[in-house]
Amino acid sequence: MSAFADWYICTTASFAPGALAGRLEIPLRVPFEPIRQALSAQLAASPARPNVIYRDGRCRYLNLETPKLEALDGRLRLIGPGSAALGVELLGSCQNATAWQGTMQFTLEPQIDSAGRLRMRIVDSELTDDRGEKALGFIWDLSKRQLHPRLERFSYDIGASRSALLGILRGAAPPEHSAALQLALTQLQVLEPRVETTHVVVPIAIELPDAWLAAPPPAAVSAAPLTEAELDALDQAMQPWDAFLVYTVKQVALDSQDSELRKRLFTLLLDSRYRLTAILSGDEPAAGDPVRALFVDAWNELRTILADARYALFIDAGDALLALDRAAPGLGMRISADGLRQLARSLRPGARADPLAYDWAVDPQLGRLFGVEDIPAPVEPAPSPLPTRSWLDLFIATAHATGVVPALDRWVPTAAEIAAYEARVGDLLKKTSAAELQRANLAAPYDKIYENLVPTTALIESCWRQYVLRGGKVSFLRSSAASVGIMQINQRVWRGFYDVERLRWNTAYNTRAGAQILMRYMKDYAIPYAERSGDLNHVPRAAYAVYNAGPRAVGRFNKARLHPREQRVDEKLWTLYQGIASGGRADLRTCGVSTAAASQ
Repeated sequence: MSAFADWYICTTASFAPGALAGRLEIPLRVPFEPIRQALSAQLAASPARPNVIYRDGRCRYLNLETPKLEALDGRLRLIGPGSAALGVELLGSCQNATAWQGTMQFTLEPQIDSAGRLRMRIVDSELTDDRGEKALGFIWDLSKRQLHPRLERFSYDIGASRSALLGILRGAAPPEHSAALQLALTQLQVLEPRVETTHVVVPIAIELPDAWLAAPPPAAVSAAPLTEAELDALDQAMQPWDAFLVYTVKQVALDSQDSELRKRLFTLLLDSRYRLTAILSGDEPAAGDPVRALFVDAWNELRTILADARYALFIDAGDALLALDRAAPGLGMRISADGLRQLARSLRPGARADPLAYDWAVDPQLGRLFGVEDIPAPVEPAPSPLPTRSWLDLFIATAHATGVVPALDRWVPTAAEIAAYEARVGDLLKKTSAAELQRANLAAPYDKIYENLVPTTALIESCWRQYVLRGGKVSFLRSSAASVGIMQINQRVWRGFYDVERLRWNTAYNTRAGAQILMRYMKDYAIPYAERSGDLNHVPRAAYAVYNAGPRAVGRFNKARLHPREQRVDEKLWTLYQGIASGGRADLRTCGVSTAAASQ
């Protein structure tokens, strides 16, 4: 007896009376296409000629050409064009031949056998010609002799899918409940399959212990900030989730050329990363298992995006985790790194690379898939042959010639240097926004909004500073949320898209990356939002809201109930933007805007 048969028989066992109080039914979906392929292979006389069911010379044959498998009134219908002949070859020609050409159709009912394999019961079959008349006599007899036994012998092994799904579920229990969950999984029941629109669904029923059905009291959330060691441990615990999501969106994007699908995947990745960053920075409480919270938050959108039969096992496993979490809150489900790894591997069975590999290197393929352009290293300027009056003149001439300002790197201006520093950074921001506008071809009036939004964003984010003095040494500006540099680009949100070291230590690179991000946020989120609201002033406000907190924050400034901290940030942005747009200039002494009149 096979190991699978042993497993199937043990599902008939039950727990002791009173130990059970709930049943969780998990659907294991088998797409029609692999079943159809298996059926076609079973019916064919040989793999070399998949359309030939039977052949004995030129005058005796039965063919079935590429049949389709579809749902019909709760059953399956296998249907395709066919042809047949019965005759005797004599002197090079067919004598007394009965020929037929038309459509073969079989109505099938899926069943699970004692070994846990999917089989088919023939409910009905018929052959019809082009006029819709049924074939009878010798042709019908030939069809029954050749096709019916093969259909009845057909079986489809769901064991690998079942094992993968159960393996992912097995890793969802915390240590104190792992033995109980393992027992529940070994005593599960496989129920009778049912036919849905694109899948055969094999339900798997798991009996849940009574203690898991009630939600535990909410855990207390400490108001004290996390220590550095606690933050490091939390960061390490959340890295597998981010690696999993990057791997998932990347694999799905590789499978599709649909730009709208890729945009949805990119939005999902950004929103998850912004939320991950909020948890790590302390802006969002990290009660319980934060990876579980991120998974639950992202899964519904992810499964909607992956409406494709190729991802059936991936979706089933994720749905099973979510169903287990809802049905058994007392279990305290966790999403382990190993569970995420198994779930990710169901997208690419047989792939050898670790889907949870985590590093900070730029991934050019990831950038190409989601339209994040590479920023080349600047070309070193040639020495100026022209005489200059001062080192400032030389700097400005070089900056205008190359579009980069290398002298800004590692400069923390003193009070006496603020005016010169303002001029240099202002020039860099102006040239960067102009270059990005030329690349993106943004139409009026949005071009002017963008032109003013770039310096405004740099002002509210960093007061136009890339560097600070820390312990007497020059270091890059870094927030508690791990955002760096003049544009405060978050390293976790943009991991894999931009070079982290250049974001930290290269002012021009940081500025260009921030300008790219702002342009994307304007085009993808802010402009569509403003067009729906009918208010052009919503463009800069929505673009910055996304820059600050991700795509889901696009209209936060326009809600009836505003979050106090977010309201302060959004109002400050709007004040600074209006000042810049009306002709004012950045004042780095106050990190505000001097009016045009005051600056004359």
